[in-house]
Amino acid sequence: MSVNHNASALELIIQQRIDEAGGWIPFDIFMQSALYEPGLGYYESSNVFGEDGDFVTGADMGPWLALGFADLIEWGWRELGSPIEWTLVEQGGGTGRLLSAVISTLKDRGLTPTRVVAIDASSDMRCRQKALYSDQQLDVDSFSSLEDAGELDNCLMFCNELPDAFPVRCFSWKGGHAYERGVAHSNGSFCWQDATMKMSVPLEIDPETTSEWPDGYVSDWNPNLKGWQEKVSKMIRCGFLFCVDYGYSQQEYYRAQRIEGTLLGHRGHQVIEDVLQQPGSCDITAHIDFTSLRRIGDTVGLSPCSFMSQGAWLAQSPSVQRKIEQLAADGSVESVQELAHAKRMLMPFGMGETFKLLIQSCHHKQSAPGYLSHFDRMRDLRGARGVA
Repeated sequence: MSVNHNASALELIIQQRIDEAGGWIPFDIFMQSALYEPGLGYYESSNVFGEDGDFVTGADMGPWLALGFADLIEWGWRELGSPIEWTLVEQGGGTGRLLSAVISTLKDRGLTPTRVVAIDASSDMRCRQKALYSDQQLDVDSFSSLEDAGELDNCLMFCNELPDAFPVRCFSWKGGHAYERGVAHSNGSFCWQDATMKMSVPLEIDPETTSEWPDGYVSDWNPNLKGWQEKVSKMIRCGFLFCVDYGYSQQEYYRAQRIEGTLLGHRGHQVIEDVLQQPGSCDITAHIDFTSLRRIGDTVGLSPCSFMSQGAWLAQSPSVQRKIEQLAADGSVESVQELAHAKRMLMPFGMGETFKLLIQSCHHKQSAPGYLSHFDRMRDLRGARGVA
């Protein structure tokens, strides 16, 4: 291995992996190391979320997500027959504030789960979450993986901005064929390099969409969605999954004009376009292809119930509506500030349209909240050919 003596410990590890693989690795291996390498990856950092971190999530924008999720969870609990014993699960909870707020909101309604489970791959995040839960005297079982939680009956699971952090793979389109884009190391830095052979496994993207791509089109896909959905389906014997993240239908995700894909980094609230430099120093993320997520779920026992924008979901949530009415009647400076955050969460010019909600039923009847029925966009996930 040609050693760069100015490189960080994480860079040296990735360099070694590239050399051991013959000079080239798929991007998901790079991204896995950059985000999750034990003790070195980005999510092992204690300064990730919030105004003092690198980016702000919906959980940092006031009570809106907690209220919206609480309404969904209460609906799901009733759909399961209002069981006495049931489990609440959050995966990828970051600081833990969202789960804490959801539990508090549910308790105010007299709805207390028998068991609460928090799952996070980052050891640093789990430590921070445990400290918060301990301070608030919350009894939460913490695990690093879904498998560790065991199989759960009457389970209601939610996640916010989780699958966008799954490592993705990348491709470029040349002469009507896809070539995988990977990472090499040259002159002391990491660089993109296309595989010399076209991809042997075809992209699961509708031909009507790929036929519109120009030569040199670059994008990404998420191979880890399938494994995640399989694990969720195995864990939840009966229940619902509420997933919120930024993303598009497949037709929108892979439209011909989106010629550079969705891969981005974030550092200090700034977008980083070169995600290969200084691994571990910034977040790396890609949007979610919700059509693919829906189709994968169908194959593993997760039936799609409802799909819509975050703005439509929150605007129709009864608890969110009541909170907005209270703040508007209050009129204080603090209330105005909270309403400003609400606008960012709900309006299309903020997070309201880019973020989506997908509800899936796991080994249970396919149903959706009545208060959301007029805003369902499941038809958007049928693909270019209208495939169910």
